[in-house]
Amino acid sequence: MDNIDHAVGVWHADWKSLAHNHEVRWPFVFVSGYQTGLSVFNMADPTNPYTVAYYDTFDGIHNDRTAAMARLGSPYTWNVYDGAWGVDVRNADGLIVVSDMTTGFWAFRMEGFSGWNGENWGVPDISSVQKWEDGPTGSN
Repeated sequence: MDNIDHAVGVWHADWKSLAHNHEVRWPFVFVSGYQTGLSVFNMADPTNPYTVAYYDTFDGIHNDRTAAMARLGSPYTWNVYDGAWGVDVRNADGLIVVSDMTTGFWAFRMEGFSGWNGENWGVPDISSVQKWEDGPTGSN
């Protein structure tokens, strides 16, 4: 089996604004980025990923270290540690939630995405936000 040793495609909401948490619901990738909020891209063709949805939850000035330090009052020296922290996607109905350190809790619906079942894609139907009692479909 050959290892992949070169990039086949690239996607990033803003290279200056740390995108850091991802949830994959093929073919979509849901991303939280500190100062970019929620971004969703389609990677059905890994050589040509593209943005399908986004919402900027951050209410500050992007990439402004002085303003971030004043607002956060913290020891961080890199200004991107402000804004959207996490993202979760509920498979059962497609609810997308984002936690933002400055603007709070956000809940989203994406047009055309009303839920996801991994079994339709040949993978387990698992999620970090559902079915704790039952486990993945077919596990009982």
